[in-house]
Amino acid sequence: MKILVIGDPLLPSERLKEAVDAVLGDKEEVFCVDWKPASDEEFWNLRSLVEKNGPSVGKPPKEIFDYVGDVDMIITQHTPLNKEIIEAAKNCSVIGVCRAGLENVDIPTATKMGIAVSRTMGRNANAVSDYTIGLMLAEMRNIARSHAELKQGHWKKQYSNAAFVGDMEGKTVGLVGFGYIGHLVARKLSGFDVNLLVYDPFAKKEDIEAAGGKLVSLEELCRESDFISMHARLSDETRGLLGEKEFAVMKPTAYVINTARAGLIDEQALIKALEEKRIGGAGIDVYWIEPPPADHAFMHLDNVTITPHLAGSTKDAFNRTPYLLLKELKRVAAEGNPRWIVNDKDVSVDYKKFF
Repeated sequence: MKILVIGDPLLPSERLKEAVDAVLGDKEEVFCVDWKPASDEEFWNLRSLVEKNGPSVGKPPKEIFDYVGDVDMIITQHTPLNKEIIEAAKNCSVIGVCRAGLENVDIPTATKMGIAVSRTMGRNANAVSDYTIGLMLAEMRNIARSHAELKQGHWKKQYSNAAFVGDMEGKTVGLVGFGYIGHLVARKLSGFDVNLLVYDPFAKKEDIEAAGGKLVSLEELCRESDFISMHARLSDETRGLLGEKEFAVMKPTAYVINTARAGLIDEQALIKALEEKRIGGAGIDVYWIEPPPADHAFMHLDNVTITPHLAGSTKDAFNRTPYLLLKELKRVAAEGNPRWIVNDKDVSVDYKKFF
């Protein structure tokens, strides 16, 4: 069995190979290639472009073609796998992607070629859920702002939310989306004694109640919440989920937190709400253009905490991911029921041959 692992600056091929050897054993022949853009800045820019526009805009390494025509499985994380690469993968039956998003893979071409594409669900859920709560605290308690002021030599104690700085206890937190990350945020918030509201058309009421939450409409969530935290996947249906209408019913003390996808929120509606102090503030880790331009409104507003898309970026999350992916494929080989395969029609694959 031949496997091609394609690393990147965040998860190099040697780490992918270690996972393959640990889960599949040393009977596999593993070929290693690394996607190495010229600089860290180029990598992040290309990654952002691929996430927005798909794999055709990326610049994958030419070395892929030295191996791809002869392998049974491809494992990668962020490397763009475009139509040309996938059509060259004549013997491949599985593409494993070490992330939940699949913007870097031409899935229609893979399906046409009979290749199953698997994502890795929940791979950085712990990292993002930790960070989400960190942003809630940072924004409400002015942690980042006071740090920046003190670094400048200013002993500043009063900020834009001085009239309503509070404790987490007793606050109402609204989660928009209740997948892996939403579940973990709910569990980790339980120690803060908050009230929990959830909006998710696909979640089961009993699951939300078991987590101590209440299933509500988006309008009720926006109207009642002290924190509104975004955890939905971005799609045509969820794009601009928070817009003028939603901001209009929020409390003037409410904080909006986004560690998911920028497109879930209408950018101009958010900026307007912050500028007019119609909400208490925002904690933002994702942007409509990354990096945001130097003259972006966020750079000048005093009621927003901004970070450079760091929520899911921990070494623990990256290193754990290929193990999660391969163990899930091993489970599928033993039990069937492939939960993370994303092709829009059935693709016949004998997973047992890998294990």
